[in-house]
Amino acid sequence: MSLEIGNSVKVKQGIKEPDSEDLEIGGWQGRVTGIRKKCDDIGNTMITIEWDSLTLKQLPDSFISQSENDGCDWKTMNLYESDLDKTVERDKNSEVKKVLDLLEEKYYWTSFGEEGQRISIILEGLNPSDEMECFQKWKSFLDTELLFPLMAIVKEPEDNWILKRGDKVQIKSLSEIVDLYGIIARLTSNSRSFEYPLCDLKVIDIKSSDYQLINDYSFWFTNRLVTENQIKTSYNSKASNSQVAKPKSKLNAWLKSFVTKK
Repeated sequence: MSLEIGNSVKVKQGIKEPDSEDLEIGGWQGRVTGIRKKCDDIGNTMITIEWDSLTLKQLPDSFISQSENDGCDWKTMNLYESDLDKTVERDKNSEVKKVLDLLEEKYYWTSFGEEGQRISIILEGLNPSDEMECFQKWKSFLDTELLFPLMAIVKEPEDNWILKRGDKVQIKSLSEIVDLYGIIARLTSNSRSFEYPLCDLKVIDIKSSDYQLINDYSFWFTNRLVTENQIKTSYNSKASNSQVAKPKSKLNAWLKSFVTKK
C-alpha cells in the first residue's frame, strides 16, 4: 500500500493507542497529513492522521481530557503505515472544522490545570462563547458560596482613581454585571462606599474558600474564550460609540458615579 497526503485511512482492528494499551482505536478514520519514511532502524513508515468528523464525535471523553491535561494533541495521531488500511473519504474538511470548534469549546478549560477543572464544573453545560450566560452563572454561584463580608485588596487599580494598588477594602456583596468589566462588587474603604470590578480584587486570607473562589473567577475572566464573532461585535460597538472606545475612561466615570459617603 502506498499512501499520499490527503488519502483517507482507517485504523486496523486490534490496534491500540500508542500511549495507552487500554484504548482500542481500531476503526478510527481520518486523512493523511504527514508521511515520514524510514522513521526507525527497521525502516517503518510513520503516518500522521487527522481524524475525520465522525471519529472526532466518537472520541472518548477520558481520552480528550487526559490529552489536554498532558498537553498532547487528540485531533491527530502518528501510526505506522502497517497499522492502517486505505479507505474512502466519508466527510468534508468543513465538517471536521465544525466538530473541532465544538470540541475545543467544550474542553477549553481542561488544559488549565486545577483552576480549569474547577471552572469546568461551575460552567458545566454552558456555551463558553456565551459570555453573558457565563457571567450570570458566576454571579449566581458566587452569591451563594461567598461568605460576606470579606476583606480584600485592590490588585489592579484603575488609572487616576481613588483606590490604589494594595488598598484594603471590605467586599459587602455583588451588585451587577457590566459589559467589559464583568461582575461588580459593592465594597467599603475608609468609611466610603464603592462599586468595583470583582476581577480586580484579591481576598487577603489565602487559606479561605473565598480566596480560591474569587481567584478562580479572576482566572476565568482573564482567560475566558473570546470567539471571532465576539471580537467583531466588540469592534463594531467600539467604532460606533466613542464612550465604549475608551474603556478605561468609561470605567473611571462609571466608578466615580458610585462613590458615596457613609
